[in-house]
Amino acid sequence: MLRIYYQDEIKNKIEIHNSRFHKISSVLRMNEGEKIELFDGNGLSFITEIVSICKDKVILEKKTKSNKSINNLPEIHLALSIIKPSRFENAVEKTTEIGINKIIPLITEHTNKILVNRFNSSRLDRLKNISISAAEQCGTSFVAQINEPILLNDLIDQYNDPDTLKIMFYEDSKITDLNKEKIHNYKKILLIIGPEGGFNSDEYIKLKVSNCNIQSLGKNILRAETAAICAVNNINYFLHITQ
Repeated sequence: MLRIYYQDEIKNKIEIHNSRFHKISSVLRMNEGEKIELFDGNGLSFITEIVSICKDKVILEKKTKSNKSINNLPEIHLALSIIKPSRFENAVEKTTEIGINKIIPLITEHTNKILVNRFNSSRLDRLKNISISAAEQCGTSFVAQINEPILLNDLIDQYNDPDTLKIMFYEDSKITDLNKEKIHNYKKILLIIGPEGGFNSDEYIKLKVSNCNIQSLGKNILRAETAAICAVNNINYFLHITQ
């Protein structure tokens, strides 16, 4: 069944325009009477039925009561250093598919400043659309929030609370003893992935002083987007096997 993200209130009658209309009418060539699932990105979804296909819109009618996906697990936030656009986009797509609540583009000392300067509103909108498309495809009713870029110092200040478990995945770390049972005690889990050049010594010390757990993803040196995908997958696995 086709799934469509719909951010407005899902009423009894819904009109679909623009690219979603084109996909329904011209790409998939759907007909009246066919079913479409709408979801709001926050866990709420409905089954709707096509009642009319017009020149510039498709009209849907709500057919089922709301289905609310409840997530009692800690929120997962990913702070990923800004890297080349295509690779950052890959990280957004794959981590959305795995399951994540928020993605934060991170600026560190070794982050490429040219890429930071190019990170504008258009880039942010594109990342949001990638997250939406990934959610539509993979079956989740949750869409990851994409934040504005942030400096490392500001990130540490924003997540300076006892309800957040901070984890930095560091290539020189040999530690892999994350307590899988205790992570459920937190409301949020912040995963921090540095740039290709890694964190410098001052940044490493700041993170340690802020009670950030230092963890390893294995002996191989991973690209930043690969590390992000592995980190989100590992945490999701730990959360689900210890439910």
